[in-house]
Amino acid sequence: MRAKPGVTTFAAIVLSLSIAMPNVSAAQPDHASKVGATEQGGLELTAQNFHIYTSGNLRFVVKVDSQSLVDEVLSDPKAVFRISLGAHIENGEKDVREFIAKPESFVAVDSVDLTIREVNRRTDGQFELIALSTDVSAGTRRLEFSEPGVYPVKIEIVIDEISRASLLAFVNRYDPSRALKPMPVNTVIAIDAPITLQPDSSRLIEDATRDKIRKAIEVLQSNATRVTLQISPELLEGLSNSVDPADQELLVQLVAVLDRAPLAPSTYVQFDPSKAASNESSPLFAALLERGRRTTKQIVVKSTIIDDLWVARTPLDQRGLDLLVKSGMRSILMLPGSSAALGELDNAARPYRIASDDEDVALIVVDKSYADQLSDPSNDSFLAATYLSAQIMAQRDQIEAEGGTPALRRIVLTAKDGSVVNPRLINETLLILNRVPQQVALRTMANLPSVRLDAYRPTLRTVDSTDFTRRLETLGALRDDLEKMRGTIAPEANVWQTWDERLLLMSSDGMNATQVEQFAVAIRAELKKIRQSVTLEEGTTFTLGSRESQLRLDLQNSSEFAMTVQVKVVSPKLQLGEDVATIEVPGNGSNELVIDVVALTNGLFPVEVRIFTVDGSSQLGRKIEVSARVNALAGLGQVVTGVGLLLLATWWVAHIRRKYRKKISKNHPVLRSKP
Repeated sequence: MRAKPGVTTFAAIVLSLSIAMPNVSAAQPDHASKVGATEQGGLELTAQNFHIYTSGNLRFVVKVDSQSLVDEVLSDPKAVFRISLGAHIENGEKDVREFIAKPESFVAVDSVDLTIREVNRRTDGQFELIALSTDVSAGTRRLEFSEPGVYPVKIEIVIDEISRASLLAFVNRYDPSRALKPMPVNTVIAIDAPITLQPDSSRLIEDATRDKIRKAIEVLQSNATRVTLQISPELLEGLSNSVDPADQELLVQLVAVLDRAPLAPSTYVQFDPSKAASNESSPLFAALLERGRRTTKQIVVKSTIIDDLWVARTPLDQRGLDLLVKSGMRSILMLPGSSAALGELDNAARPYRIASDDEDVALIVVDKSYADQLSDPSNDSFLAATYLSAQIMAQRDQIEAEGGTPALRRIVLTAKDGSVVNPRLINETLLILNRVPQQVALRTMANLPSVRLDAYRPTLRTVDSTDFTRRLETLGALRDDLEKMRGTIAPEANVWQTWDERLLLMSSDGMNATQVEQFAVAIRAELKKIRQSVTLEEGTTFTLGSRESQLRLDLQNSSEFAMTVQVKVVSPKLQLGEDVATIEVPGNGSNELVIDVVALTNGLFPVEVRIFTVDGSSQLGRKIEVSARVNALAGLGQVVTGVGLLLLATWWVAHIRRKYRKKISKNHPVLRSKP
């Protein structure tokens, strides 16, 4: 049975969706029948051989959903399974996509009918159909292929020449004797997530993030050596520090597969290179990039990092490119969110380049159609894998037919945001493509070839960084407040590392304005508490027992780390030998500050104590009031009393002597006379 070549292609593509690898069961059969069947419905493809070698056989396994239709097929001698071949697809993946959109456009160029006696009924009730093929006109019951390439196929149940159920699929006719140049196909997974560190220093891994990781692991367990992965180092650190057993188990599984998959580098948290460059934050970008590498290596010890590849999530302008090139990047992969700023590119598989000064950089973009398909969670993995494979094979054939070199082109398979939406879809697609290494080469993005100077150079548009400028102003004010404590807080204190980490996180694109404010509030509250941690018990009264004495201040430190502070003492009734003193107070401890004083008067009077940062530029906490009781003049009174007693004793001695002399002179014979 012959039909006009050309229209067959449309219907065939939809059918290819229903076709997967030989003897592989279709996932989600309800959805499969919905996508692959015609209006009659009821016919579902569960397995097939996608690649048909020269003179090989086409094999399909189908399920008939309607038991009444099954009974009719089994009982009616006029019932047949008809396998129809459409025309060879000439215009690449675009024709395949058009067939999927309009399956009614299928036109058969050849067909073969199989009676129920020529069909194998399996124990599960499904029907196994085998159609012989040929590459020459033989006039026999064989489907005749005109040449190697992708073809649409239609499978129907026909009773009395009426199609009762049908579906569309694709096959790839392959001639192993031909010398072919394989086209590179890269699969990229990019996992990013909300920042795990919380303002209270706890770690939070969201369920959606765990789901992303599990799906990525499912792909990597089968295809780690064929996939390039980028993952947020902060997320890795969050998993490592999480106290949730589920996160620890997930980390073990992830590290096991990451040992075999090459990793694209990433800043510790998302940090837009274009915005960084325009706001003179290149050193911060470099620090985040280095910390990202270091964190990844610490957690995934055996990881292989592709140091010269940058996976761009956001639009990139010339300033951002210059920063990336200075950071060692020589290839840029733009995810759909990044390449959108370039406008519509006619062919994502063609080579592109961008330049920074005299340095040419390879630019790789993602085909948006492939990204859309990989981002659709409703895509049945069995059908969609065949659909993707048919498009990729047709695209490769078109490049070759037009005189191009497939080996110099590149297909990148990834979702819009780089995550894995349907792991079975990716696994089955890679399984199909891996069976024809002469046509397609599944590779990672390590050791990419040098940029081609004849590659097309698109224009990079300037990125608006207004929002980032405001963010930096907020961070700058907060950083100034923290820097005031430099030298006061012990340099080895963990709080410095904590603050540095939070400031890095707050500069990230992955943190919105509300989150930035939450972190800022938490840092300022912690800073306030630390600034009030060194203190002296208020209301204390010091007694000075002499004119020259010492004021002993017992300073307490409630923080966990040592603090070096400057203490200023002011009192109008004391002359201080040193009114400003520097002292270190150990964490959760105390230290006594001794100040020499000279009392100017006696009595009870106030003394003000103020504590400052070590450089004296910023007061810590509020002023503290204590009292001094001066008894310096009480000692002088004792001296006066002693002198008084001595004078009194001298007077009494003189008085007694005078009285005695007077008595003696009265009784002396010489001086005595008669009356």
